[in-house]
Amino acid sequence: MLKHSATLTVVGFVLLFVGILTLFLNMVGVDLVFMKWLYETNPALSFIIRLVMVIAGLIMIYVGQTDWDREEA
Repeated sequence: MLKHSATLTVVGFVLLFVGILTLFLNMVGVDLVFMKWLYETNPALSFIIRLVMVIAGLIMIYVGQTDWDREEA
């Protein structure tokens, strides 16, 4: 198991939550204050960055929860 798997999982959940929250809030027309720099960029680039946040969060959760000692090669 990874040394910092709990930290990796928590960071993954935070990225996933913030990414999904910003995607839904942007559809309604509301913005998060600390993500203002993201909303001032190109809308397509902003959407791609938010999708990358969600995907990276899912990957980090998966890697943090995988028991690498029990995996078969």
